[in-house]
Amino acid sequence: MQIQNEIIDLEKRYWQAMAESDVETAASLTRFPAIVSGPRGTNLVTETEYREMMGEHTGDEFRDIELRNPKVEFVNDDLAILSYETMVRNMRMQDVSTWVRENDKWICAFHSENPLQ
Repeated sequence: MQIQNEIIDLEKRYWQAMAESDVETAASLTRFPAIVSGPRGTNLVTETEYREMMGEHTGDEFRDIELRNPKVEFVNDDLAILSYETMVRNMRMQDVSTWVRENDKWICAFHSENPLQ
């Protein structure tokens, strides 16, 4: 249970970095290239592209993000999948993040955000 909470806490830390436009923290929690998928499609994002994307946001749209009903599944000791619901831009969303452990550090390699009906 402790390791599941660690993954959830990392996801919350990621959202907090987004809300604060803290590019360094968000980048440090990301494995590059990262796959990002959502209503606008799927992209393989390099660190340079990611930093540019982060610079385009004020962070306001990511404030007060709450992870509802989080579920963590460990594929193995170094791969965790986290799924939860949240509200982003006044839309109810289903989010999925894949966290991998490299060099004893958990980093996010994939994030998907899709609207719920």
